[in-house]
Amino acid sequence: MALIKKNIWSVFYLTATIWLVFFGISASVTYQNINNGYTAEQKKLMSLTANSIQSTLHQYEVLLDLVAKEVIAYGELGDKNTIQKVMDSIVEVDDSMLGVGLFLPHGDVYVASSGVTLPKNFNLLSQPENRDSFQQTLESNKMVMGRTYRSEVLDSIAFPLRKSVIDLDGNVLFVLSTVVDISKGFKFFFEGESNQNNSNLYLYRGKDNYFQIVLSHDQLDPEIYNYQIPQARLDQAFRSLEQKKGLTIEEIKANELEVITSSVQPGSSSKAISRYLSEYDLWAEVKFDDNHVMSLFLKELQVLIGVYGSSLLLIYLLFRNVANNEKRIKQALEHQANHDYLTALHNRFYLDKQLATMKKGDLYYLVFIDLDNFKAINDGYGHEIGDQVLCLVAERLKSLVSPQDVLVRYSGDEFIIVAFDKNESGINSFCKAVQNNLAEPALIGDYRFVLSASIGIAAFPDDGQDLDELKRYADLAMYEAKKTRNTITFFREDFKQAYKYRAQMEQELKKALLQNEMYMLYQPQISRDGNSFGVEALVRWENKVLGFVPPDKFIAVAEACGLMLPIGEFTIEQTFKDMKMIHQETHIPVSVSINISVRQFQHDEFFDKLIELIEKHSFIHLELVLEVTESLFIDDVIGIQQLMEEIRKKDIRISLDDFGTGYSSLSLLNQLPIDELKIDKSFVDDITTNSNTLAMVEGIIAIARRLNITTVVEGVETDEQKQLLADLQCDIFQGYHFSKPLKVDDLKAFILENKGLLTGAKGSSL
Repeated sequence: MALIKKNIWSVFYLTATIWLVFFGISASVTYQNINNGYTAEQKKLMSLTANSIQSTLHQYEVLLDLVAKEVIAYGELGDKNTIQKVMDSIVEVDDSMLGVGLFLPHGDVYVASSGVTLPKNFNLLSQPENRDSFQQTLESNKMVMGRTYRSEVLDSIAFPLRKSVIDLDGNVLFVLSTVVDISKGFKFFFEGESNQNNSNLYLYRGKDNYFQIVLSHDQLDPEIYNYQIPQARLDQAFRSLEQKKGLTIEEIKANELEVITSSVQPGSSSKAISRYLSEYDLWAEVKFDDNHVMSLFLKELQVLIGVYGSSLLLIYLLFRNVANNEKRIKQALEHQANHDYLTALHNRFYLDKQLATMKKGDLYYLVFIDLDNFKAINDGYGHEIGDQVLCLVAERLKSLVSPQDVLVRYSGDEFIIVAFDKNESGINSFCKAVQNNLAEPALIGDYRFVLSASIGIAAFPDDGQDLDELKRYADLAMYEAKKTRNTITFFREDFKQAYKYRAQMEQELKKALLQNEMYMLYQPQISRDGNSFGVEALVRWENKVLGFVPPDKFIAVAEACGLMLPIGEFTIEQTFKDMKMIHQETHIPVSVSINISVRQFQHDEFFDKLIELIEKHSFIHLELVLEVTESLFIDDVIGIQQLMEEIRKKDIRISLDDFGTGYSSLSLLNQLPIDELKIDKSFVDDITTNSNTLAMVEGIIAIARRLNITTVVEGVETDEQKQLLADLQCDIFQGYHFSKPLKVDDLKAFILENKGLLTGAKGSSL
């Protein structure tokens, strides 16, 4: 519907085009149906016609046999008058026979029916058009067809039929010859079904390619009987026929199949149905009447034009009605397109359109405003209150901007101001005024809010040459301001470099696993009493372009671009492989701690995939600890608690990492099934010099011991730190005082070198 409203007539033209395509397809299908129907009729006609022709020729052969019997009955060449009467009686029975003649073997006429007057000394062997067929008759005991020709004697087209009469010794006694009137002898063609189908029949001789019979509704030149079909033309037609049918021409002739070929009529390019009549060595051809097919098609086409034309008219009327409605609401739509529905400010579409029309020489600042902690208002007070806050912010901003400035609500709690006629000092003062205005208490219903905003600024053309570039750089400046909140930050070139570095890191990170750039290090964890040993699995990334990238940099990027799941899966599986190998080669039980990201832990398939990998690598007999941070529990404590319970049922321990650095850690200890607390390195760094830090660590360990939770302290670098923490009853130690993170082979060597300590030998202590 949106596409229709955008350009109604383009859609109509497209619809009309599609409609015309369907019309063309319908017309084509209709023509094919008519043509196929006509072809089927012609095949049926060919079958009927071929049978009728053979039946007619059989009839003439029977008549000649009757004459022969009568003549022989009177003895060898009896009285001519008697023979003539026999012939006349046959002609009277079948008026299609123009005459009958009895010829002697040397070609002379002996007697002819009374209706035929032959020249003196008439001899068939002396006539070129009759010589071959007469000679063939002398050599055959079947009826032979002579070539059809224009007879001056009969003053008509002569279709001669001859049959020799032989004695018991096989000697030819005489030859009977008759000439058939084609229009009478084959009147079934003109009076029967063929006439109704506007068909034309052609019979040509297989022996010499001359036409034998041409039955056409058109006036044809009699000279067609002197036309000999070129053999090359027939050979080409037969080759094409063999390719289409997959049969040889001999197979087609032997089975007398009806096949579609090119017409053999002189100058014709039409198609025709052909069939071979093997008994008489004739090819029968019914030529297609393309005009008749077209006439039938045009009748059907008129109906199609009526249906499709009326339908297209209705479609046009429908589209015109939609176009008129669109025109009536156009102004309202334009207002909606250029304004934010909630605050009634201009929107980003309007901003893009306005700046696109500005002159290149215009100087302006693009101010990107983002409200601080607005999500907390929506979550804590509901979206309705949040919307009222946004409307209030819009009114306050509107009161500050100049008439020539452009104020838009960009998205959510983000606003953009394009400010003109200001220098850097002036725009800085303007942005401070914005912050001061927003900081004034806002009363909405029973609630009182004090708002703040992080503001990023980019200048045109110094910082960017087009709107997209300028918005991106102002957004980068705002992102930098967001780190400290309620801050005004002007775009600097190093922001761009940081952005490009992050973008490059994201691209390289997408290829890291495929190029085997990720690898694992393991930092030993040693218990206070020396009876247990563990490691923390640490993923590392070494890139050909960026070099070594610290985890605190690439993990955040991986979280943002959705790559943390495959990286997390790699971390788990590779750790399982390495730890299984370590255990098999050292025979020392090793617990392993694996950091699990928030995204990874919250994924629907995390638990099932974890169990699948444990079973795949037979990791069940080794102790597994999953390290999570308290940020995991901010959104859904209940849902996370249920998942953690499922994990603990599988004898997998849960460790709370970076304990004490957040604001909700102590409350989490009562709510969640936590097995281990990991005290952050920041507490350890000054534990020997800062009494407050020492007191905090002592309190954390004491709380953990009361709750039966294991404590792990990381970042132990000196013997003094180790002794102090041991005195505080910390359970497990980790840090450079014991070992830096190690590759798997180095870890194996470390374990073997410290085997006595790690197996809890008597007398060992930390």
